[in-house]
Amino acid sequence: MTNMNNNEGIPSRCWCGKGIVTYVSKTEENPYRRFFRCEIGIQRKKEEHLFKWVDEALFNEIHRMDDHQARIAEEIKDLRSSMKKTAEEEVMKQKSSLHVGCVGSILSILCLWSKYD
Repeated sequence: MTNMNNNEGIPSRCWCGKGIVTYVSKTEENPYRRFFRCEIGIQRKKEEHLFKWVDEALFNEIHRMDDHQARIAEEIKDLRSSMKKTAEEEVMKQKSSLHVGCVGSILSILCLWSKYD
């Protein structure tokens, strides 16, 4: 749902703070077409309270969710890349540590061996 200041998606409140009611149009131009309207906007026609067609609001909401999903997918891709890089760096540290350990062990053995010679 969108906030009252945003004209995209499904409205939750009018700019005046009042709730939204769903009505059905009875006009010849838009028969049976559903719309959102501020709960006091019906009585105060001269004021510009919220009015939005339900089908347009749903289309906006779906488009907004598609954009949101694309951003989340991109974030997941970036996180996976970062995790892979971190894992590769950790493997390199472990290999380096293992090499140092092996070299140290070999040098210790050589020192002990040369000591008994």
